[in-house]
Amino acid sequence: MSLEDIPTYLSDFLDISTEAAQVLLSIVVILAILLPTFYLSKGNRIAEIIMLFLAECLLVGIGWIPFWVLIATVAMMAFGISVLGTDAVTGG
Repeated sequence: MSLEDIPTYLSDFLDISTEAAQVLLSIVVILAILLPTFYLSKGNRIAEIIMLFLAECLLVGIGWIPFWVLIATVAMMAFGISVLGTDAVTGG
């Protein structure tokens, strides 16, 4: 049994589609990585962002989530950083 086959086994066990099993397992893995990071980083947002990026890279490498999810996450992070930069420059 390989890591790529775990969603298939879960989908057969729960009688759901393979994509739903991939999403469910991806959420479990991301939460298993991020919840201790949130607790241990004590508000350090850079550590949380790095761990989210690394968790999604792991899941893309395994094949549980498509690549566009990683690209969408990076785009949302870039938008958030640009809003922070705009607020810092304009003073608002």
